[in-house]
Amino acid sequence: MAQREFSHASNLEEVEAELRQGKDATIQFNGPIRDAVRMLKPSDAWDQENGPIIAADDYVERVRAMCREWGEALTVRFYDHRGDVFDGREVHAFPEAQSLHLGGFDQAINLESAFELPLLKRLCVSYFGLDNKQLLNHLNFGQLTHLTLTETNTKALDLSPLANGQKLQKLFLVGHHKNIEKLANLGQLEEFTFSAKTGLDLSFLNGMANLRALKFNLGGAASIADIELPKLEDIAFTMVRNLAELGDMQRFPSLRRLFMQDQQQLEHVRFGPGNTSLEHLWFYNCQKLNRIEGLADCTSLKSLRWIFTDIDPASLKLPSSLTHLHMLSGKRGAEAEEKAKIEAKGYVADDHDDAWFFYK
Repeated sequence: MAQREFSHASNLEEVEAELRQGKDATIQFNGPIRDAVRMLKPSDAWDQENGPIIAADDYVERVRAMCREWGEALTVRFYDHRGDVFDGREVHAFPEAQSLHLGGFDQAINLESAFELPLLKRLCVSYFGLDNKQLLNHLNFGQLTHLTLTETNTKALDLSPLANGQKLQKLFLVGHHKNIEKLANLGQLEEFTFSAKTGLDLSFLNGMANLRALKFNLGGAASIADIELPKLEDIAFTMVRNLAELGDMQRFPSLRRLFMQDQQQLEHVRFGPGNTSLEHLWFYNCQKLNRIEGLADCTSLKSLRWIFTDIDPASLKLPSSLTHLHMLSGKRGAEAEEKAKIEAKGYVADDHDDAWFFYK
């Protein structure tokens, strides 16, 4: 769900209005708390542009109360800091915070302190300057369900402590691989997004028995043929180098959606009678892809999107369940005619609303 972001003290009413509508919201600090919140009394302070300004202590107490009331729907974000050094101890001004985002800093100290919030359920760290390889040892896994770690300066961040995250439901990693095989212990994990690397043994993924969504984002992997996840519903690949082999997709009997974008080595995909749950296929800029086997066996298939292909849609054996067929060659001036031919066959020549899922 998209979040609204607020950074001025007078916007707390807007934050609560968003939350009361069932939406998520973010309160952001772009510097140390007492610098970010102007220290003026609410009775005699008024900002012509932004409205009333409250004192820093009052603001902190109000945000704490909101964290208690709204839980993980309210994210407290410390971001940018405009050249100031971020001190991880600052987050303890909000011990009730359940959702925390840290990132965009030029420099940060005491990050381990920020990881120790007692009620933390969601944590996003997008700080490239992170260089403490053992930082995850300080993470409080007691309530943690969502964790995002983007690319950092160190390529040797030890992931083994994540095996202790037995309540983790969603995990997003970019550029981190050290001891990634330890994640096989996360049998309760439901969604995993990561950047693989060529030569990495992917068999650890088979330990994630309850995985519903697996998303390969950048990195490299030649084959996923050894992965077997019977409960997997969504699988996605975006700009994964060297990917040439998916294997027989019938080993994913619960698969609903396949998303592939910018995969230049893939030539064929194989489905069959074991893919009766499959509903949506999305291929974009997979220019060597010339064969999709078993489409007629996918009796629940609703949509096929295949952009930048010279394959004639009339040559495909499609199931009667298909309603949306979006196949374009990408040739200049050809789109209108290509869509007209598809529509003449009774299909909607556009994307199905439920087909896109990579960033949901």
